Amino acid sequence: MKLRCLSLLYLSASLALTNNVHLDKRSPDSSEAAAVVAAAAAAPQPDSDDTSSENIELPPTMGKEEFDAVTSQKLTLVEFYSPYCSHCKSFFPTWKKAYSTFRSKFANSNTDMRQVNCVENGDLCEREQIEFYPNILLYAPILDKDGKSTGKSKNIGSFPRTLEKNEANLISYIQESVADYDPASASMPSASKEMNVDEILKAISGEITKPLFVSFWQANKKQWDSVDLGGKLRFSDDCIDCLRSKQLWDKLSNKIVSLADSGHLLCQDYPKVCEKLELDRLKDAKRSPPRFVMFLPKDRKTIRFDYDGPIDIAKMKWWVNKLFVNSAYEVVSARGITEVMEFTKTLRHEPFAQNYPLKSKVTVVFFFDVNNVTPEDEAVLPYMLRTLQKSPFNIQLYKGKHNRILENIQTMGENLIEYINYDEQEKYEFNEPMQIATSITEVPTIVVFKENCLIPDIYQNFALEQMRKYNMIEEFLERAQYPFIAELTPELVSTYFVDQDHVEDVKGAKVVIIFVDLNNLKETDEALYKLSLVAHEYNFLKKSYYFNKILEQRASKEQEVEKLKAKNAETMKIMTKMREQVPHLFNNDDVVFTFINKQTSKGFGYVNGWRIRPDDYEVGDAIVVSKDHRYFWDTDTNNNRLRNEPKQIKSVLMSLLHKDNKVHLKFVGSPYGGLLYFMNYIHDLGFIGYLGLIAVVYALVHISMRLRRGRYRSQGIIGVNNGAFTPKKSNKD
Repeated sequence: MKLRCLSLLYLSASLALTNNVHLDKRSPDSSEAAAVVAAAAAAPQPDSDDTSSENIELPPTMGKEEFDAVTSQKLTLVEFYSPYCSHCKSFFPTWKKAYSTFRSKFANSNTDMRQVNCVENGDLCEREQIEFYPNILLYAPILDKDGKSTGKSKNIGSFPRTLEKNEANLISYIQESVADYDPASASMPSASKEMNVDEILKAISGEITKPLFVSFWQANKKQWDSVDLGGKLRFSDDCIDCLRSKQLWDKLSNKIVSLADSGHLLCQDYPKVCEKLELDRLKDAKRSPPRFVMFLPKDRKTIRFDYDGPIDIAKMKWWVNKLFVNSAYEVVSARGITEVMEFTKTLRHEPFAQNYPLKSKVTVVFFFDVNNVTPEDEAVLPYMLRTLQKSPFNIQLYKGKHNRILENIQTMGENLIEYINYDEQEKYEFNEPMQIATSITEVPTIVVFKENCLIPDIYQNFALEQMRKYNMIEEFLERAQYPFIAELTPELVSTYFVDQDHVEDVKGAKVVIIFVDLNNLKETDEALYKLSLVAHEYNFLKKSYYFNKILEQRASKEQEVEKLKAKNAETMKIMTKMREQVPHLFNNDDVVFTFINKQTSKGFGYVNGWRIRPDDYEVGDAIVVSKDHRYFWDTDTNNNRLRNEPKQIKSVLMSLLHKDNKVHLKFVGSPYGGLLYFMNYIHDLGFIGYLGLIAVVYALVHISMRLRRGRYRSQGIIGVNNGAFTPKKSNKD
């Protein structure tokens, strides 16, 4: 099918050539050669002396004082290394060559490349949490509200793990960092390349070595070039907001150079190409915005990804970076997981300082047995990639093969008990059978780790075909995508809450929301610690609740089998009963935990369909909302105002789990209360409820009127019988 589509596209391109549309007439081979020549011409040239890179002197390594001084004044790429590290030794010539290129290319920028010897400066490396070598991090000055230096710096990024550490990539990374943080970068020429038919054919067939982000425009070359040259001609009215979009695109192209190449294709010049790419609405539709597509090399197992978010530099760069990292399918060890997220096997019984906004990383690991994995097993990876790319959260995808990962899951389960035993009056014990029931699985499988969380999500694969059921895996990932604790923003409302058409999919799921003030970081740390306690405790109690139900159902099934045997029932009936499945219901009644920053909560007033008023609550309050956004609970079992206290929130969640009606149900957006509380149930049914109410009222009024008419007829006007008059017989008769 792919070959057929490719042939059709090539045929369309040929048709366009015959119609004298502005297509490049070079062959694919000559086009590639020209691209190489152009790239070589554009690349930074070394000094005339061939040995200049060898003779260049690197600046001295930095100690703690110089590190603080340099990074607080300049955008600085820092290599942390150990002289005893073999990887550092082999990397040294590359760093030296890159530094030589850097000096000539970025001579006028406020940027630097420096090194730190972690053997000589162990205290600095410990402070910066350097756990492996070489470690390349990017630092930027911290500025005050007036844009002046505060004398401090912060780590704002790291060289991508999946990017080869070579000279070109180091320079590209610096270039995109300058584009991100140097105000003077606005004048940098666009890195986007004008695409032709041959190049786009290679992209759609995956015949590329690096990801390629392409923009498609309702424009032609004359319009595009005139904008670049500052001419009077602008985009036509058919291209909505294209001038502003092009300015953003040019800036974005420089911000992703280490991750992806960028190019643009003009659909008025290449209408057949856009039509075959199903972008034909750009050809003649009025006021069409540009479209953006990321193409991956075919070894990533899937090629095309369409960007459907807003035209915003930060959001688009985040989307490209996420796809770049996840499509690499990097294999990580148990230690490697600690390098890409705040992974922990134990949690302290005290609040700890966190950096806001929270990164709230979620790490999805395709776990496999290296001795038994097959290409068919790994066929699930592109499906996982597409599902995770749609998620708005900070999710990263890796492969894992080390048994230490499974050992860590066992350790996390054991340490969970110690963490939730914060109440002296209620102690829990480790339940080995339940741990096995909730974590046992065949491999390959999928494990989801979340930052500062002792409860991983595990796709329980009991049969080979379950790793082929992509719809089940998609449902699992959509359920497991939520960070353990994250900030609820207006943009995320549609992700945390579902519409009524998907009520059956959430199976009693709830969202716990607490209100914090991010201007008071110490109190926020304490609030999130309390929320973490109740989140861990509820997950344990929910699993215990359903595990006990499973045991009860198994015992009941065994009793039924014994009764059939005692009655000498037919063997087939006994076997049928024994084969009955006892369903695992651990995915019911899920609860996700989040918080709203009270200082910025005004934005929720503009969210379509959001009917909970943050103004009704204060810092420290908590509410529980059904995931279908129909019901909420903001009082505990004693009808006290619900606060962010573990015991209080636990009492509400457990009441909802057991469905004992001990907590007062409220209806989102309903105006009724007091004596009119019954009207909430009618309001909950929407238009149908009110229509039914009108029908009932009409029926009651109609019946009442008929009864009244009947009474009047029976009594007459003066209250006597209104029936037929029967004269009284006289005595004479």
